[in-house]
This record gives sequence, C-alpha cells and structure tokens, in this order.
Amino acid sequence: MTSYEFEKAAKNAVIKVLNKNISMEQLDLVWFAHELGYKKCTIWGPPMGDKYAEVTYNRDKDEMYVDIYKKISNTKIPREEFDMEAW
Repeated sequence: MTSYEFEKAAKNAVIKVLNKNISMEQLDLVWFAHELGYKKCTIWGPPMGDKYAEVTYNRDKDEMYVDIYKKISNTKIPREEFDMEAW
C-alpha cells in the first residue's frame, strides 16, 4: 500500500468509524510515519470538533486500527519556561 493509498483508506476508515456525513476533503492528514511495516497517521478536520483520529496500518496482518481521541487541553508553554533539568 502506497502512502497515498493509506491516506485515502485512513480517511475513509475515520468517516466510517465516526458514522458522520463527512467528505474526505474536509479531513486533513496532520501527521504521518512509516516504520517497520506500520503506517500511522493522525487525522483531523472541522467536522470532528474536539476529536481527532489516530490510524494505524499493520502490513503483516493487513489490518487497520482507528482510535478516536478527544482533546482535553492545549496549553502553551513559552520557551523561557522550558525545564530541561534531569531528575
């Protein structure tokens, strides 16, 4: 499966899981990685509101998994407040 095919399949899977009338054009691929036979991405679009999807494809089993998460918070931490001390 190419990366483009995975993106299309992942978006369609999210639409199916959410069971909403959403088009693929309303969803964006936010993050993508491919490593050791797995493809993984996060997907979000305005119709999803405060939820986002994580989609994983397992090449060995030829299976796709869709996890839906709800954003709990988004806290800005400015550079001057970064704590880089080791414990």
